[in-house]
Amino acid sequence: MNDLSTLLGHLGLSESEILLFQALLNKGNCTAQELIKITQIKRPTAYYALRQLIDKGLIFKIPTFGKEKYQAHDPQQIHTLIKIKREEIDALGKEADDVIRAMKKDQKQYSGIPQVFFYEGLANMKLAISETIYCRSGHIDSIAPANNFFWEVGQEFSGRYIQDRVARGITTRNLWEKPLEPEILLRSYKGLSQVRILPETMRGAFATTTFLYDDCVMYISSKENGYVLVVRSQEHYDLMKAMYETLWATSEEVKI
Repeated sequence: MNDLSTLLGHLGLSESEILLFQALLNKGNCTAQELIKITQIKRPTAYYALRQLIDKGLIFKIPTFGKEKYQAHDPQQIHTLIKIKREEIDALGKEADDVIRAMKKDQKQYSGIPQVFFYEGLANMKLAISETIYCRSGHIDSIAPANNFFWEVGQEFSGRYIQDRVARGITTRNLWEKPLEPEILLRSYKGLSQVRILPETMRGAFATTTFLYDDCVMYISSKENGYVLVVRSQEHYDLMKAMYETLWATSEEVKI
């Protein structure tokens, strides 16, 4: 039952709720007094936990003559609890968007003084990259080598990042070192992004992915090097943007 305990803990159940639910799964229907004896949970805590389990749809009361008994629902009901949690998280995400939007509106305007931000380690890299979906302009220009961070880190993060970017309607122009499979292009980029292939002279010559957005330039190293560097400077951005436009004009268009 250890795996079940871990799962229920991840779903937010307290230790008392987990012990009572497991007891009901093992023993069948029981009175509250029987459950207290089995689990050694204090009476007030046990009754509170039983009410919580009922509210979460994991157990129910059995109408009997005499003392009330409790019965566990089919464990399949855990999927319903997961669905509810997912809906709560989605709602929280929308609430967070509103709060972040309000906070950004209230923030002091960028003074124009250059700023440099350095993020080290996989978790911090992912966090920094994910922040780009909130760019004010709603547009990102990118330059990516064939073996870049997104491919090295795996499809779970990369796929979620693209989905979030698409959900927010972020448009992109992408300069790639080499083409990807057409079906991947169609699934991930169609409608919001343009893709071109870099000139042959650049192939195999770099390992860092570059994002240009708002007044920022983000440099994303390989997974091995493990860092993200963000330069916030209109002057630096303008320089990199001019270089990007030159590369874009001399790159091979890919139809998607």
